[in-house]
Amino acid sequence: MAADKSQRIKSLSTRYLGFYKNSVLVVLIGFVGFLIFMKIKSSLEVGSFRIFDWYITGYISFFIYLWIRMNRNVHQVEFDNEFLYVIQKGQDILIPLENIKEVDIKTLGGVYEVELFQPEQLGKKFYFKPSLLYPFNFKKKDELVNVLRRNINRAYQKKQEFQRNALHS
Repeated sequence: MAADKSQRIKSLSTRYLGFYKNSVLVVLIGFVGFLIFMKIKSSLEVGSFRIFDWYITGYISFFIYLWIRMNRNVHQVEFDNEFLYVIQKGQDILIPLENIKEVDIKTLGGVYEVELFQPEQLGKKFYFKPSLLYPFNFKKKDELVNVLRRNINRAYQKKQEFQRNALHS
């Protein structure tokens, strides 16, 4: 019994999460800036403004918007046998494993989505990224996520014990 209580906390997220969020954003914005610069330059050289040339820039800008929207909810995540810990700058959030509905991969780059039964401070869904090199080390990282899924299944099966004198509603 004491061995279960002293279970070590395992980190699911990469330690380079801040680098990932900031550097990829700078590269994407730089790429769109370069596209806009080239479109303006070619429009001035040709002497005419064609709206069709701007469609690709618009599409790429839309995909960058989607990337920003998804990655603003990517957080540092750790877990043990009973709780999922979301590490933030101001405070950490403690989520019981019984509240987790499912953990699924959402992108080919290895961003996982955690869906909750009851919304927490982060909302009903949030994301974590296990590795910057996800496609190359997916076996190791997927096994760690499978450990989390097994802990969630055990938490579902665990019977809640109430005090005998507790008021039940």
